[in-house]
Parts: sequence; C-alpha cells; structure tokens
Amino acid sequence: MVRNYTRKTDRQKWDKNAMSEAIEAVISGEMGFLKAARQFNVPKSSLERYVNKKKKNPEYKVDKTDGKFKNVFSVEQEFELVKYLKSMESRLFGLTMKDLRSLAFQLAERNGLNHRFDKSSGLAGQDWVKGFLSRHPTLSIRTPESTSGARAMGFNKIAVSQFFSLLTETIDKHKLTSERIYNVDETGVSVNPKCQSKVIALKGKRQVGALTSAERGETVTATVCMSASGSYMPPMLIFPRIKKKQEFELGLPPGAWSETHATGWMTKELFLSWLSKFIKFSGAKKESPVLLVVDGHSTHTKNLELIDMARENGVVLLCLPPHTSHKLQPLDVTFYNPLSLYYGEEIKKWLRCNPGKVVTLFQISTLFGAAFLRAASMTTAIKGFVETGIWPTDPNVFTDADFLPAATTDIQLDDKDYPSEVPDQGSDVAVPEKSSTSTTQQAIEPPSKKAKPSLDMNLHSRPGCSWMPDEPIFTPQTKENTSAFHSASPEILIPIPLIKQNVKRTNRKRGKTVVLTDSPYKNELKEAIAEKARIEKEKERKKKEREMKAMSKGKLVAKRLFETKGTIAKPGKKIKVKVEKRKQTENKSTDSDSDSNEEEDDAECLYCNELYSSSNEGWIACQVCLKWAHNSCAGIDSEEDEDILICEFCQ
Repeated sequence: MVRNYTRKTDRQKWDKNAMSEAIEAVISGEMGFLKAARQFNVPKSSLERYVNKKKKNPEYKVDKTDGKFKNVFSVEQEFELVKYLKSMESRLFGLTMKDLRSLAFQLAERNGLNHRFDKSSGLAGQDWVKGFLSRHPTLSIRTPESTSGARAMGFNKIAVSQFFSLLTETIDKHKLTSERIYNVDETGVSVNPKCQSKVIALKGKRQVGALTSAERGETVTATVCMSASGSYMPPMLIFPRIKKKQEFELGLPPGAWSETHATGWMTKELFLSWLSKFIKFSGAKKESPVLLVVDGHSTHTKNLELIDMARENGVVLLCLPPHTSHKLQPLDVTFYNPLSLYYGEEIKKWLRCNPGKVVTLFQISTLFGAAFLRAASMTTAIKGFVETGIWPTDPNVFTDADFLPAATTDIQLDDKDYPSEVPDQGSDVAVPEKSSTSTTQQAIEPPSKKAKPSLDMNLHSRPGCSWMPDEPIFTPQTKENTSAFHSASPEILIPIPLIKQNVKRTNRKRGKTVVLTDSPYKNELKEAIAEKARIEKEKERKKKEREMKAMSKGKLVAKRLFETKGTIAKPGKKIKVKVEKRKQTENKSTDSDSDSNEEEDDAECLYCNELYSSSNEGWIACQVCLKWAHNSCAGIDSEEDEDILICEFCQ
C-alpha cells in the first residue's frame, strides 16, 4: 500500500458524539431529521440509517469507520498497548521497532483478531507501525541513554525520601538561604570531545570522519562548584603531571587555578586544599554556616582532616544517596551537558584555526575556560537546584514514573539498610506519605489522567538494591484481569521484569545519605579507619611470619643440599655448585635409608621445577630467597665461579 496515501473523500468527517446526540433528539421527538442534521452538523442520510438501527436495537452504539479499512485493535486495546509501551520504557526495558511489530502480531494471533499481518515473518507491517504512531502522538522513536543497573536500582523512594528529610532538617536547623547552599563535583576533561555533532557530507558516503587530537587523550579533572543563587566558584583543574607549570593556567577564568597529580584524579589532599579556598570564597563561619552537597566519592567522605576543617569553619557537608547523582546533583542535571557541548565546539574551532596542530594539555586551560564562561550562567545554576528539588526544597519534584526503574527489584528493604541519619535530633526520619494500514487517521487522544507526585512507599514501586542475581528471575505483575485483550495481553506475552522477593540479598555494607560533619558520622568514620588499620597491621604481621617461615625453610634446604654435595656455603657470598657428570653404572645399589634422605634433601629448580637429583649440570642459589636454579635457567655462564644470582621473583 502507498505509505503517503492522501484521502480524497470527506466521508465520515462528522463527530461521533454529535451523531449520538442527534439520534437521541430524533428518537425523543424534539426535532426532525433535517433540523437535527443541520444543528449537529451530521449527514441526514447517515442520521436516518443510525436512527433505524437504534430503534431496532436500543443497545446499539454508533460505530464510525473509515470505509473498508478497520483497525486490528480496538481503541481500548490500543490504549492498553500504549500504556504498556510507556511502562516498559520507564523501567528501562523499552521495546524496539521489531519488538513492537512482533508483539502486535502475537496479540492479533492469540486473541483471534482479524488481521493482514505477514504470517511467514511473524511481524506486523511497517505501515501498521506508522499508522499506530500517528494515532498516538505521545509515542516516538528515541535513542536511549545507557543507564547502569546500580543507578536504576539506587534511585528509589526510600533513599530519596530520606535524603529530602535530612535536607529539610539541615536547612531548618541552620536557617539556610539560597546563597548559602552549594554543590561541588568533579568531571573529566580530555583533548578529545566526548561526542561529535552531525556534519553535512556526501549522501551515501559510507564513512564520515572528524579530526581529533589523539586516539585516546589524557584526562584532566575539573572541580566545579555553584550555588543555588546562581554564583560560581572559580574551577580547579588537576593535570596528570608531577611538576606544575605556568602554562597549565593560561586562559583559565579569573580566580581559577591548577594542581597536579600523577594520575590526574582528585585525591584527599587536593580536595582538602580546595575546601580551604571554598571557605574563603563562601565566607563560611560557625555563626553563618553554609551547606555543601557532595556525592559519595571517598575523597569527600573518608577524610577525617576534611571533616574537622569543615566543622571548624561552619561548612555542613551533606552526602547524596549512592547512585543518585544523575537525578539529585544539580551539576549533573543542568551544567555538565552544556559545558561538554561548548567545550567540544571550542576544540573544533581551535583545530580549524590551527591546521596541522593538535590539542595538548597546554591548550586545555584556554579551551575549558572559554567553555566554562559560556556555560556558567545564573539560569543554569538556579535551574539545577530547582529541578533536583534541593532549593526551593520540594520532596515531590519526582513523580512515580521517575522511580519505575527501581521497581524491577520489587523487594522491601530492611530498616537497618537505611537508618535514620538526622544527627543530634533523636527522631526518626519522616517519610512523606481492527488493522488499518492507512496513515491518515486522526490521532486518538488518550483519557486524561493527572499523575499526582507522591513519595508514598506503599505504592507498587519499591526501592531496589545494589546487587544482581546470578540468573535473572522475571515474573509478570499480578493484578486483576481488566485487560481489553480477552485471551492474551501484552504483559502476558512480554512480562514486565520483576525479581522474585524470595531471592536472598548479600550482606554488603551499603552507602547512605548523611551529614558528614555531624558527630555520629565522624565517630563512625574513626572506628572504620581504626578497624582498617588493625586489619592491615594483622595482614602485615602474617606476611612477615610467612616470609620468616619460608626463609628458615630455604636455609634448611640449602644446608642439607650443600652437606649432601660436600660443599658448605659461606654466609654473605653467592655460591654456585658445579656437579660432574655422573657415570652410568649398570650395577647400582642403594639402601632405603639413603633414598629417603635424598628425597628429603632434594630441591627443585625454581624456573623449570626439575629435581636436583636428576640433574647433571651446575646449580646456583638466589641470595634473597635462597632457592636453587639451573645455571642455564638462570642465565649464568658455567665457567665463571663468582657469579651472583638474584632471581626475577626477588628483584
């Protein structure tokens, strides 16, 4: 069929509700056919036909069809299919075009519906898909973004509600305002842009390229901080170098500075240095504290010196729940995307203006500075805090649809997994309570249902967990059979994935949202650091015991070996043993005692594992581990007697 078919007739342009009202008016005797047809704007002949049908069958309802074309699925069935598609996409299990075509074919077959789909391929036609999408304009074909399982399951109602409870308590306790609420985070900056924009090229060309500076460029860490009032602290760049150079700060925004580290990553010491400058920038004092929202990176949460400095200077550190920064961190939500786009544009502009050259670490500061000044607008900062619900504080900023990805692990967590973390309050955290291949049909408007934002934990979406079973277990949702499909519904053919509740969870210590600068967390961190030091000390002690035991055993073997061969090793000197070729004798007799002694005193080559008793060449001992090896295996010239060996395992 022609996909761009244009309808040439005006038949059945009348409204179905108007026709029903006209029928009632004629049957009740209020008006005749002609007057009713004119008043309700419906065809007189069609009105007469429907009135006769209504008189014969009082239960008859007006059935408006477009000529010979009839939809495979009724309006109710298509509504249910649309709802199912949206639900699967919200849970991060969106269906592809082929999945939709296969599902439509199975629904038509299993429910005994009349259709013209291709039975050989088992798929609905592309014309049906196009018509289906045109009838439901709320659907579109999109390219999904990759979302990790940890983030999908970590962003659940309990974790988010506890974060907002803790945030509200902190803001009320310190009477914070927008200019005293900040968010800090790190992002990677490379000599290569993260993504390439579309360019104009020859149609049909198989491969279109774009110039980059390197295959895999070095990464520089940028530390960005902004406030809920729209102000930005000058950024800090960490270069993957040991020595600092002045060229690293050329072109940076006013007040920005650079640091160096061998890896180019944020460390506890560097973040401590950044915090000292943040205190001066924000004017934080004990009398006028500021709130700094951070993620759960170890450089933010596992540093006692950092916590002490923040407590002494009136900086309240609030940690986000684990794996929720993509939704709750203002910098991630509104700032980093435009920064990345502007930075990519600056790189392309520089490469175009400097042909034959590539971007190096010395140009990153200039390019990043230009992109930062373009992206750092007041609107972006304020919008970031508004969309995350941090300021103005809005616990209901997220709807039930935002928590659907976590509904896959429909498991109720224990209270011990998410303890109350409002320090010095002594109170619990309060959780807020038939088929047309024609594509010219009018769009079908779904029933209007306003979703009320809620953080009620008793709804179907429960928090997830940060583990995955060895084999995924899927179960369909159990609910009353109200489907418009009498035999098989979409949820039966492709069940919505849910993990069974009887799957055991692993006992792994979980992250949590907490005020890092309060005493309970500080004491907990001290205990954790002391326990870690004790474990490391115990490991070191056991390691030394193993080394001493191995050394003693090696010396004993060496002593027995030299005594057997008639040579005594002098301490402090590398000894090489030369063994003359043994003559093969036919009549060789040994007693059992000597055999057992040789087995006890026998040694293996530390390279090829050949026994000393079966070897005919020279041997040499390592001066560190006192283990023995063939001269040839150790790479020693057998004619030199003063050779010294330290094996590769001890170097």
